[in-house]
Amino acid sequence: MRTSGLVLGLLFLLAAPAFAEEAPFGLRWGATFEELQTRGFSGAFQQDDGQVKIYQSNKLLNAPSFSDFARVGVDRQYGLQRIMWVSKEITDDPTGEKGLALYRTLKQTLTEKYGEPKTSEEEMGGSRTYSGTAFYQCLAEDGCGVFVTVWRSLNSDARLRLLGTSSGKGRLEIVYLGPDWDDVVAASKKKPKP
Repeated sequence: MRTSGLVLGLLFLLAAPAFAEEAPFGLRWGATFEELQTRGFSGAFQQDDGQVKIYQSNKLLNAPSFSDFARVGVDRQYGLQRIMWVSKEITDDPTGEKGLALYRTLKQTLTEKYGEPKTSEEEMGGSRTYSGTAFYQCLAEDGCGVFVTVWRSLNSDARLRLLGTSSGKGRLEIVYLGPDWDDVVAASKKKPKP
């Protein structure tokens, strides 16, 4: 009887990390939406694909001052497994100087937290030529420019991107994936299509 209690205790401890891991912005991987609310997330419902519910909020704890909004993905089985943070629009920046400075600052911060990036692709022009004042238009076109860095840790992934929205305007985006994200994707692939 005592052995079975020990085994159950060990199983609980081994299973707990996926649900006990701290996520960015004071959130917790594996949390339900109700648990996120107790941690200060006041999101509005956006969509439900039958497996994952998406909520959006304009306020997050410990978010950069230039935050616009964040969207979280809460899986029915695995809880919180995706966070997408988006910056306010970067404006009046035709050469990308302000956007690149913010990108590099966030990249350094994430590197300090997660270690050296798994991949980083940072280039302009690609197979096309572009005017130095068309920085964000180039980022918006396939094959012209890209600024993206990916970190992979034991319990989560993070991807930072600088995006072009229009002439002289862009945004930064960070997508965090929780420890059970691969299981969420696998379950989604098994789900029958309507």
